[in-house]
Amino acid sequence: MPDWCITQTTDRMTGQPHFQLLSHCSDDQLRTICERRKLPIPLRWDDEAEGRKRLLKTMVFHLEDNRHLTDTLADLRSEALVALKHLSQDGKQPAAEVARELLDLGLILPTSAAFEAYTVAERISDALEDFDDTALSFTAPEGVKLRAAEPYRFSLALSSVLLRCVGGIRVLKGGLPAKKELQQLMARNALLQDESDATLLFTLLHRLGLLWKTEGRVETLLPAVTAHPPRWVAERAFASLLEHDLKVWGMPPAEDRHFLMQHLLERRGQTLAVGPFLAFLKTLHPLEEDRTREVFLPFLGRMGLVALDTSADHITLTPHGESLAHEYLLRDLKGTEAHWTSLEPGHPLIIQPTLELLTPLLQNPHRLLQLAQVAEVEALDTMATFRVSHESLVRALDLGVTMEEIRARLGAHPGAFSSMPQPLVHLLEEIERRVGEVELAQGVHLVRTRDKQLADELRLRPELAPLGLKPISDTVLEIHGEGNAQALLKAAGYLPRPGKFLALSLDQDEDLYLWALAALAFVEEKGMAAHLDPIRQMVRNGLQRLHDEDPVRFQRVSRRIPMLHLGHDDQPAEETMRILEYAAGHNLMCELTYLPPAAHRTQLRRTTPREIQGDHLIAFCHLHQEEMSFRLTRIQGVKLLNERGWTPGHSQVG
Repeated sequence: MPDWCITQTTDRMTGQPHFQLLSHCSDDQLRTICERRKLPIPLRWDDEAEGRKRLLKTMVFHLEDNRHLTDTLADLRSEALVALKHLSQDGKQPAAEVARELLDLGLILPTSAAFEAYTVAERISDALEDFDDTALSFTAPEGVKLRAAEPYRFSLALSSVLLRCVGGIRVLKGGLPAKKELQQLMARNALLQDESDATLLFTLLHRLGLLWKTEGRVETLLPAVTAHPPRWVAERAFASLLEHDLKVWGMPPAEDRHFLMQHLLERRGQTLAVGPFLAFLKTLHPLEEDRTREVFLPFLGRMGLVALDTSADHITLTPHGESLAHEYLLRDLKGTEAHWTSLEPGHPLIIQPTLELLTPLLQNPHRLLQLAQVAEVEALDTMATFRVSHESLVRALDLGVTMEEIRARLGAHPGAFSSMPQPLVHLLEEIERRVGEVELAQGVHLVRTRDKQLADELRLRPELAPLGLKPISDTVLEIHGEGNAQALLKAAGYLPRPGKFLALSLDQDEDLYLWALAALAFVEEKGMAAHLDPIRQMVRNGLQRLHDEDPVRFQRVSRRIPMLHLGHDDQPAEETMRILEYAAGHNLMCELTYLPPAAHRTQLRRTTPREIQGDHLIAFCHLHQEEMSFRLTRIQGVKLLNERGWTPGHSQVG
């Protein structure tokens, strides 16, 4: 570094250059400044005759760097900023404690080796002029009383939305809950009092893939939630809060939200005056002050991420907000592990004789979601209140929860009912006795009953007339009608044994099936296809067992298996035809690997198949924006897309 670089910047009062001011400091003080400002230190500088000079040159160069200097000033306490400004402008010496803080950061330096007085280098004085004088005093005065923020409120509010959605809620075309369902989210929910808060948290969870929609209803995707640690939902939702476009809720831009939380985190433990603090931040970043103060800060307060006073003039970061900001902004999960110990298992569950369940809301959300599968959610406050009923237990069985799992979730085990009230014991015994009293053999359209009296009863029930039941033995009836046996038997009060739950869609739930395809396609796209081999082997084993037990059902499944083709091998012609026929029948888009007649390489064409005519596919081509005819022999591969198609009425051969 040339010598002229170190002689330009001088102190306005003493006329000493930055280099000379630093030379008054001891070696230990120089090391402290380098450590606090994270400056590089030349190797073996203290072993050479010119080593100290090299160190001072390096320090001057980095201490005067504009970005590092501005960041250092922005991190100072209000008291230290004001003292630094007064020293720069008026020569007023700071108090001993503040002087030590500023000296360790290299922001003030001694005018002589005797440390009798301090001064500010000219470059630092120039940087201080960028700060508005009224924005430097943002530390709140002593005695300011902030309203107590409920611990973990943001995490608990997210859990309350997930719990309410376990049973499914109706949504509008825009994706937000309908008015009636919005009231359901907020009913007897102490964590959500504002409709905009409810829809915002709902949207954050939906964007994380923890809620999924089918037939106009949104439900909690339990496997996606329970696949992660309990803290993960709050961590990722907080990140989405700072990253996503939230204009619908009147929020300031994402960069403003991120910037504000960053500087609140840097002042953890401090109570700040909102007005001066935002004015100070505006000198560093073009902050939208009005929306930040009127919308974002009140939301953070309602979610317990910050604590505010009654007039919202003073603010501080709560431990929960500090933990989430620390994890997101500093990417440090280890440093906040102690904050999440309250979500560890071991919380009590109280079961009342009225079949009401009481358990603390602040606990592992996975356990609460499992309880919501077997009981209705009634109230969410300090305690979560559920109510078990015959209907809720039958619903759990339909979801694939076994009686053993239900007992375990309720804190009991087979034969150990002493801790459970008698009404619940009798209800569980009654349901267990009745489950499987009728059994469906779907492959051959048979209904089996436990005894002859029950079989005769089924034949006489008018609700079951659409099934056209005919006896072929004392306890076996054959279905000759077209009705849905499972649904009609349940509606009549019988409890067929729950069917098998396979990974493939067997119940015309196309949204779930397409969601699974999209997930597999993502894995393939990211080059992780090798990780699918164990899954493919499990599917093959499951299909083989299904073929042995129920050949008719196996045929239904095998018609959908080709759509799992995601590899790069050539696709069999029969498989291609099946995918195209399926897409045409369900108005879905496909991506064709197509070789046009005049081309020498294949092209990817996004299409909406309409029908197959002879050796041609009639489909709408989204590249040419018109309906075209594609020769089947030139289609070398097909991938089903998770998008609805569109077919206009014009045709052209391609």
